[in-house]
Amino acid sequence: MDQRSADAPVAAVARLGGVPLTPGDHICALYRGRAERDRLMTPFLADGLSAGHICLLLGTKGDGRTFRDILASAVPAVGQAGNNLQIRGPDEYLQDGTFDGDRTLARMHAWSDEMFPSDKGAYARLAADMSWAQPLVRPAFVQDLVRYERNATRWLRSHPQVAMCMYDLELFHSDLIVPLIKAHPMVWLNGMIMENPYFLDPDEETGPPASGEA
Repeated sequence: MDQRSADAPVAAVARLGGVPLTPGDHICALYRGRAERDRLMTPFLADGLSAGHICLLLGTKGDGRTFRDILASAVPAVGQAGNNLQIRGPDEYLQDGTFDGDRTLARMHAWSDEMFPSDKGAYARLAADMSWAQPLVRPAFVQDLVRYERNATRWLRSHPQVAMCMYDLELFHSDLIVPLIKAHPMVWLNGMIMENPYFLDPDEETGPPASGEA
């Protein structure tokens, strides 16, 4: 069910559950368990590879070979995808077990700048399994992660790319999920994707960036 504004012009570069996604879209995907994660993520990335898009999976430890095999069954030519398919682990977020949102965003900006040297004719899809965050959930960490997710929207708008941040409801609860929903302009839940009326847009702030809203 598409609950996006009917009168907004849509130039789709991807789809999720049949809903068109445009450059800069940032989705909070709420799911339950690894099997549902794979059912949601596989067509998102497989369709991107088939379209010649750059696809980045920020997965869990051990995802590399396993998910490459899953994608190969959906896109037989995935072995020839070359640099279009990139799979990285939670070290993209963590250094010595700690999370620094500004450092992570700097890495993401550098990645986009490398992938889009001319910003002509290329698109990227990113899927991020956020399960690595579960052992770190504390009030201060939640504020840091919410701030990162809000500022990630600004990064995603800087290049022709769409991203899906994936949170397992079997691992995360309301202490993280409620403030995180406010940090994403779009939410996927129970087979539906919708514009988020509670989203706090970092580009519309009149004061200094917030450290998180619960």
